[in-house]
Amino acid sequence: MPYLPEIDYPEFERAKLIELDKLFQEWDSRTKEIELPEGYTAESMVFDGFYPYYTKQKEKILFIGRESREISGCNYIQVLFNAYKNKRIGNQHINVSLFHRRMFYIAYGINNGFPKWQDIPYADRMTDTFGTEKGISFSFMNISKFSNDSDSWQSNWDLIEASYKLGMRSLIEREIEILEPDIIISMNIGDKIHSFGEVNEFKRTDQVNSYILNNVTKKNVLLLDTFHFAAWAKDDIDDFYTPIIEAIKAHKKN
Repeated sequence: MPYLPEIDYPEFERAKLIELDKLFQEWDSRTKEIELPEGYTAESMVFDGFYPYYTKQKEKILFIGRESREISGCNYIQVLFNAYKNKRIGNQHINVSLFHRRMFYIAYGINNGFPKWQDIPYADRMTDTFGTEKGISFSFMNISKFSNDSDSWQSNWDLIEASYKLGMRSLIEREIEILEPDIIISMNIGDKIHSFGEVNEFKRTDQVNSYILNNVTKKNVLLLDTFHFAAWAKDDIDDFYTPIIEAIKAHKKN
């Protein structure tokens, strides 16, 4: 499986790619030592990371999900970068894909002075410049490096738990250290949030739980655990954008 995407990155981001490559090689090696559920093997792994020009964003945002879907053996960043450029996620136009549209809107809002949700460009208008010096970018990782290829919409927690065997939770922490985000937005991760490093909760609301993450490379990183971005019964503004923006503003005051 490809450790890194075949995408053009600026030269100044090459060092991070090399670090990720070494990390993913180790992840692959450790995975070969354990028995995985449901016939999965290390060859099924899906590695992630960051999109071009992520490191040049005003606020470097890392989104953390649970697992990928139906892309076993592929590179997540490669697959999604191509999907974004084609403005389609599978059979869905990006403007109606809750998960990805919400990431685009929130990344744009955080890096452009917190405009009203209604004033943010449609996702398909942002895709042409996505991952360039003129557009938005972000990093993305799943806590599971396996793709849920079942027909069920529910997370495969047996497979996710496999990412915690043989000290793999430390690999999750190391990936975050390499990415060096300014803000982390995780999507209903639950107690797996403690695999990110030293996590201290400082505020809890109905929509967002706010934490401070300290790790080897960066201290006092704002970590927000929200509803899952694919949640169809949640409101874009009231359940995601406004609570996230308020949490960021409150953190900046401290």
